[in-house]
Amino acid sequence: MSGSNTYSVIDLSALAPVYALGQRRRGTCWLQVLSHLSPQYGGIATSVPRLARATEAASFHACPIAGFCDRGELTDLPEDQRGEMTLFPPNRMRWMLDTNLRRNLKQTIQAATGVHIHGVWETHSMIAAGIARDCKRPYIISAHGMLEQWAIRSKRLKKALYAALVEVRGMRRAACLRALSLDEVSDYRRLGLTNPIAIIPNGTYAPPDTTPRLFRDAFPALAGKRIVLFLGRLHPKKGLPLLLQAWARVSRKTDDVHLVIAGPDPENMWPTLEKLTDSLAQSSVTFVGMLSGELKWSALAAASLFVLPSYSEGFSIAVLEALAMGVPTIVSKQCHIPEVAIHDCGWVIEPAVPPLEQALADFLTFSQDEANLIGKRGRDLVRTRFHASVVGSQMAQLYEWLQGGNRPGAVEIV
Repeated sequence: MSGSNTYSVIDLSALAPVYALGQRRRGTCWLQVLSHLSPQYGGIATSVPRLARATEAASFHACPIAGFCDRGELTDLPEDQRGEMTLFPPNRMRWMLDTNLRRNLKQTIQAATGVHIHGVWETHSMIAAGIARDCKRPYIISAHGMLEQWAIRSKRLKKALYAALVEVRGMRRAACLRALSLDEVSDYRRLGLTNPIAIIPNGTYAPPDTTPRLFRDAFPALAGKRIVLFLGRLHPKKGLPLLLQAWARVSRKTDDVHLVIAGPDPENMWPTLEKLTDSLAQSSVTFVGMLSGELKWSALAAASLFVLPSYSEGFSIAVLEALAMGVPTIVSKQCHIPEVAIHDCGWVIEPAVPPLEQALADFLTFSQDEANLIGKRGRDLVRTRFHASVVGSQMAQLYEWLQGGNRPGAVEIV
């Protein structure tokens, strides 16, 4: 491994005009290809547009987006993450039959210096990798946690066949693989891939002057309560039954706390979770649905604690956003953010009821001053390691290296 692990924070807004001048001078372009743009489909839809804008601000690279999704998803994309975008249909059969589609994407890729493909197992990764090879453009693949063993076990036979026939071959021919964490390096190597792997995590930032008032006004029944917040998709991998069971044991010991579960429900898990909540005789649990924009950030500002006991994650944007807002966090080891424990800004646990119950109980004994100190350490961690500008600068260095430049000094290459 190499890399100095030195990082710097860059003011994105201040650098935007520099990017505009630099792009006209150098004209380098790295096309970002992904399957969805609506946050309801998970972290990639949030992290990739944010990464694209941060990379542009930190460099002379243009990072337009090619989304294999329906046009309606654009309405869910926050204004600060929008940029140059081209949409393509996600239907695999159309790509097999419509030569105009392939021609349009080929023209888009030919106009780029390189291609960065986000996510695997879907139409966009196979099509974009194949056309990039035809156009002799280097491409990077970011698996975003989709090669984790838990994820592989989901639809295991189908994925094993597809991996053997298509996906692994495409990954093997990538100029570089991008891992969100050291753990994800092992996921790539488990498939026999020997490509260089750049470890670059997700990044985030917290909007200034965010207050809990908007969220508190929207849910007045929570007045006077300390809020424990889950924020993410209602999905089997997120460990929500564990959280509800642990919460049932802990919340009976105090009457000033409330569990808020926020997020979209693509798997229709809400009826099952509601039945579990009722069976546990829990009145201190509220499901609020998907929160976005200012209301999401206000919920984080209102939270006393953030919890994500997931069985499988790439590198959770929601956890980073909670840390950026100064919210102490409880995460599972499978969230791949050991820095939470290393920097004393929360707990890293196994995804099981006893350790989750203990972490919740520990937090509820803390004074407000102790909680504030934990939160400050989380904000400092994001500012120095996981801020969008830091990650954008690292990605820009990786792109420059793949164009024949110097080996990245602030990126760990395995």
